[in-house]
Amino acid sequence: MLDVFTQRRIESLMNGYVHEKVPAQLRTMVKLTYELKENELILTEERPRGQRYQWERMPIARFYWEGDQWKVYASDDYSSWSPVEVIVPCPDFEDVLEQVERDESGVFWRERD
Repeated sequence: MLDVFTQRRIESLMNGYVHEKVPAQLRTMVKLTYELKENELILTEERPRGQRYQWERMPIARFYWEGDQWKVYASDDYSSWSPVEVIVPCPDFEDVLEQVERDESGVFWRERD
């Protein structure tokens, strides 16, 4: 399990990341959120659903702390995760987040229906 200091550091990093990723003028149409629990962080994209004040959540990436390193997974079909082989597990969360941001394999930031 992650220590409190590491959790707070990751929360601070992610709060800045999700704030900067989506421009202010688009935040009524799309937003990024994350959920940090124990050894796992799930990054999601949310878009408005047909009903007022409801958002549809689409998972983007799963970061999992195991064996003193972060492993990254991509969403297959909104319910399962597959390891992203091109991102080598790493002890530095910022490093794996940067690789997800660059998305050189094209598995995270694809067009959504």
